[in-house]
Amino acid sequence: MRSTRSFLPLTLALISAAASGCGDTSPTDSSTGGTASTSQGGSSMTSSSTTGGSGGQGAQGGTAGSGGQVGGTAGSGGGGGGQSAVPVTLLTLNLHCFQLGGTTFASNAERFAAIAAFAAANDVDVMTVQEACKRPGEDALEILRTALFDATSQQWSSTWQFAHIAWQGTPDEADEGVGLLVRGALSDELGIDHAVQSALHRVAASARLPPSLGGARVMSIHFDVFDAAARAAQAREASAAALADAEPLLDAIVAGDFNDVEGSPAWSAFPAMGYLSADEGLDLTGIDHVMIHRAAPLRPTSVAIVLTGAAAVSDHPGVLVHFEPATGDAVTITRLLTATDPGAGHFLSVRGDKVPLTWDFGFPMRRRAAGDHALILTEMQGTFAFKLLRDDTDWQLGADLQGTAGTDQTVSPTF
Repeated sequence: MRSTRSFLPLTLALISAAASGCGDTSPTDSSTGGTASTSQGGSSMTSSSTTGGSGGQGAQGGTAGSGGQVGGTAGSGGGGGGQSAVPVTLLTLNLHCFQLGGTTFASNAERFAAIAAFAAANDVDVMTVQEACKRPGEDALEILRTALFDATSQQWSSTWQFAHIAWQGTPDEADEGVGLLVRGALSDELGIDHAVQSALHRVAASARLPPSLGGARVMSIHFDVFDAAARAAQAREASAAALADAEPLLDAIVAGDFNDVEGSPAWSAFPAMGYLSADEGLDLTGIDHVMIHRAAPLRPTSVAIVLTGAAAVSDHPGVLVHFEPATGDAVTITRLLTATDPGAGHFLSVRGDKVPLTWDFGFPMRRRAAGDHALILTEMQGTFAFKLLRDDTDWQLGADLQGTAGTDQTVSPTF
C-alpha cells in the first residue's frame, strides 16, 4: 500500500487543465462494437446482451415540462433501485490483459488468486476492471470469479464489454474489454460504445449492485490513451450516460482508467457534472480514478493506492475506496430530451452557454431506447441557451433554444 488517507466528504472542484495520458496495449485495433456478457459464481455459464462563442445556427421545437429535485438520505430511499444505502468497498484495477511483466507471478492463475486474496482481506464488494482479456482457454473474469469464490466463499457475478483485439498478430493476442465483478448478482447491465473513437476502440460497462450492497449503479471505464480530444469526449459521454442510466436516484459511481491525471479535461468532465472525486489529491500523477455523484447516498471515508511494489499484480496500481451511507446532496434535475434519430453511426450532443455546457464542445446525449435520447443535468442554474448537434459538428437549424433549470425540455431539431 503506497498511499492512503481518510477524510470527511469531499468538496466539489471544477478544475480544467490539460495533461497527458500513459501507455496502453498495442494500437492495432480490430473492434466489433460492444457485447456485454454476464456470469455468476465460479461456473462458466454465461448470458449475453447488447446495448449498446455563439451557438451558430440552431433550434427548432422545444416543450418545457417539469424537471424536479432529488436528494438521497441514507436508509430512507437514498440507495440505488430504491434500496437503503449500505457500506460498499470498491477496487478499480487495470489488469494489463494477460501480461505478467512488472509482477513476481509465474502465471495468470497465481496473479488472479493474489487479487482475490487481496479482495477477501479488504472486504472488497465490487471491482471495476480494465484490460480484462479473453482468449481460447483463458478468460480473465472467469478465472477471477472462481478465485474470488475460493477466497470469500461467496458467489460473484460479472459483466464484460468487448473493446478491441489487443496485441493483434502476436502470441499474446486476446479480446480486450472492461468489466465489473460483484459479490452477489448484479443486474441491469448496460454498455457504451463510445461515440468518439481514436486508434483503439473504447467502451464502458455498467450495472446495478445487488440489493444487499445498496443497488447503486457502477460503471467501469477505460478512456483513450493517444488522443486527448477523444479522451475528453469519452469522459463527457460517460459522465452523462452514468447519470441517465442511474435515474431517478442518480446514485452513479464511475471508476477506472482515465488515462489522464487529476485536473485534466477528462477528469474535469466529472466534477462539472456533479461528481465528487473519491481519490482527489491522493496521487497527482495517477491516471486511475473513482468518481461518485454528489446526489448518491454514499460518501468515501477512506481511499488508498494499493497493490504496488512487491505486491504489484499489474503495470497499474489499484485504487481502493470505502464508501459509507450518507445523505446525498439535494440537486435540481434538468432534462434535455429528444425523440430525433440521428441515423445509424451518428450521435446527438448538446452545447450551451452555462456550465457545465459550453459552446466549444458538446456532452453526448444518452440513447436510452429507440426514439429516446436524454441529457440529465444536475448543476444547471437559472435560464440558459442551448442547441443540439449531430456528431457534435452539425448544428440544429434555427435560433438558440432557451432552457430553465429544473424543467424538462423536449426538442425536435432539424439539421
